[in-house]
Amino acid sequence: MTTLTAVRTSPLRALYEDFHRHPEVAFAEHRTTAVIADLLRERGLEVTTSETVTGVVATLANGKGPVVALRADIDALPISEQTGVRYTSETAAMHACGHDVHITSLIGTIDRLLAERATWSGTVVAIFQPAEEVGSGARAQIASGIFADHPAPDVVLGQHASGALPPGTVGSRPAVLQAAADTWQVTLRGDGGHAAGPHKTMDLIVLAAAIVLRLQTIVSREVPPNETAVVSVGTIHAGTVSNILPDELTFTVNARSFTEDVRALIERAVKRIVVAEAQASGLQEEPEFEHIVRFPLNVNDAATYAVVRSALEDEFDAESFTVVDPVTGSEDFGEFGTSFGVPSVYWFFGTGLAEEVADRVPAPNGHSPWYAPDPEIAIATGVRALTAVALRALRETGSRHSAQAL
Repeated sequence: MTTLTAVRTSPLRALYEDFHRHPEVAFAEHRTTAVIADLLRERGLEVTTSETVTGVVATLANGKGPVVALRADIDALPISEQTGVRYTSETAAMHACGHDVHITSLIGTIDRLLAERATWSGTVVAIFQPAEEVGSGARAQIASGIFADHPAPDVVLGQHASGALPPGTVGSRPAVLQAAADTWQVTLRGDGGHAAGPHKTMDLIVLAAAIVLRLQTIVSREVPPNETAVVSVGTIHAGTVSNILPDELTFTVNARSFTEDVRALIERAVKRIVVAEAQASGLQEEPEFEHIVRFPLNVNDAATYAVVRSALEDEFDAESFTVVDPVTGSEDFGEFGTSFGVPSVYWFFGTGLAEEVADRVPAPNGHSPWYAPDPEIAIATGVRALTAVALRALRETGSRHSAQAL
């Protein structure tokens, strides 16, 4: 157990509650960006924002040494909060995935690093990333040129709040941690008409029903049994009243996969099935496909993972670290390591639940309108975990050319 155990959460609690009250959805995090930038400037960091995309990148330089990037996502979800906490959202959005905890934990980690700067040497690049929930925020932030004013990292580190892990514990795994995700929007068009005369129309509702059922055979009959994959239809939109068959229908297909081969298999199968069912129904117009969401695989570098795990076990003890199973939820965190050509590692930390939702069954987790972490546990655990790993990386990482030694 290290000296990081005692985290003063009270000043950070106020920040957390402010972020929780004012959530902003993907690419609209303007207030959040401004607040973060001001806080970091007050702490003496070199801060950059972009004119083309929300989010903040800041550098804390402390002599010669490695460059360690720490990332937190900042966007909320378009969910109406139902938690009943006194600091509930004041907007139409909600921090239902713990990103307010992520922001607060990274700021708290910067405070700890500033307080302990006599014990480490190197540079920390703090990345506050927009639009993680839509899968394109990391790519947009990288493409904006915001990193041009900051040193290239030797390693990228990140974490995520979890209502599934026991409170105050941490967990991760080597290699593939989280699935790739793809969403396609499919549009069908055909002659609509009176519901009393379906034989004179192309009934897109019936066609879509056949497609949805057939799509469920991709995982059960096409993906190898030793592979894990998910295919879900999340939305269907068509029609205005009960006695008119619509002339246009859209639906979205969401897929999760753990290998690029399975990912490609699913895409081919989705398009084949949609086209074949449309032809079988006599649809004259070709279905339209738009690939609207694309998350990468989140892959932990094995050597770096070993050091991260060691740091977390030293901080929390070995019994508090869980080697988790691969997660079908997705993240765009991996875009940073890929873009910079350096190792990256991601882990989860258990937040517990606020007393207002602690008795709900089943226990709420991310993306639920009832998910509210216990602020004291969440902040303390997030700061301890990120600080412990950051310090280990700063002390053990060499130059960019020896990053594999981490």
